[in-house]
Amino acid sequence: MIFRPQCVIAVAALLVGCGSAEEPVVGGTRLADLLPAVASMNGWQLADGPTGYDSDTLYEYLNGGAPLYLDFGFQRMVHVRYQFGDSYLSSVTLDVYDMGSDLGAFGLYRSGRPPGSEVRDWGAEGYRSGTVAAAWKGGVSIHAEADEDRPELIAAMEGLVAKVATSVVGGTVPPQIIDLLPRDGLLPLSERVVTKDLMNHVFLPGGVLATYRVAGNEGTLFFSDLAGEPAVTEAMAQLRAHHEQWGEIVGDVDAIGDGGFRFSDPGLGSGAVVSTGSYVLGIHGNLPSDVQVDLLGRLVESLSSASRG
Repeated sequence: MIFRPQCVIAVAALLVGCGSAEEPVVGGTRLADLLPAVASMNGWQLADGPTGYDSDTLYEYLNGGAPLYLDFGFQRMVHVRYQFGDSYLSSVTLDVYDMGSDLGAFGLYRSGRPPGSEVRDWGAEGYRSGTVAAAWKGGVSIHAEADEDRPELIAAMEGLVAKVATSVVGGTVPPQIIDLLPRDGLLPLSERVVTKDLMNHVFLPGGVLATYRVAGNEGTLFFSDLAGEPAVTEAMAQLRAHHEQWGEIVGDVDAIGDGGFRFSDPGLGSGAVVSTGSYVLGIHGNLPSDVQVDLLGRLVESLSSASRG
C-alpha cells in the first residue's frame, strides 16, 4: 500500500454558499452545505469565513502542517469560526476536510487522535480531548477547537462536529486494509495509517501499524506494501543491517511467509521481520515470542488471501 497524492484540478478559489454548480461536492453534497447554520445557534455569530482552500492554497492556512494532509490525499477544505457573544476570543473554529477517500479521512483522523481521548459517537468515529473535537466519516475529516474550556464553548464545539458528521454521506466502518490486521489481542482504536517512512525507515514507503496487548504485555505489529520483489529484498537487507547496528540478530525465521529474522533491540524490545510477496511485515515489543510468531503468521495469511483475491 503506497499513498500517492491524487490528481486534482486546481481552481482559483473555492466559492462557499453561492449555489454554483461548479462548487466541490463530497458524497453528493456541497462541502459548504455541511456547515451548521449560525442562525440555529442562539447567541452565536460568524466571526470568520466560511473560507475555502484547495491543495494549492492549503499552506496559507496550515503552513508547516500542510504536507501531512496532502500526503493523505487532501482535496479541499472549508474553514469557519463561530463567535459566542461579543468577544472574538470566545469562539469555536470548525474545519471540514474533503480527503478524497475513506482511507485518507481515516488516516488523517487517527494520526491526530491523542491516546486516552474521550470516544464520541460521531460519524464513523469521533473523540473529544480538552478543547479539541474531531471525527471522520466517508471521505471527510472534521476538526473543531474552542478558544477556552468553557461549558458553552465546549458544548457548541461538540455539537458542531456531531452535526457535520451527521450530514456527511459516506462510510462508517474502517477502510478494508485495516481489516487485514489480526483481531485477537488488538488494542481498540490503535490502528494507524502511515503515508511514508514507516517505523522511521525511509525505505518503507508507508503502511499500517497497530498495538496488541496480551496478558499485560504489548507489542506493535506493522506491514508495508513495497509493490515489487526487488524493493522487498532491498528493504529486508536494510532492516537486517539496521538491527545489526543498533541491536542484535538472534536468529532466522523460516516458517512464516518468505522468511526473515528475529532481533533484539534496546529501544524496541524483541521482535521479528518477515516478508511475503510484495509485503514486509514485522512486530516488536515485549510480547512473548510465541505470540509474536502467531500474530505474524495470521497477518501473512491475511495478506496472502487479499493478494489472491
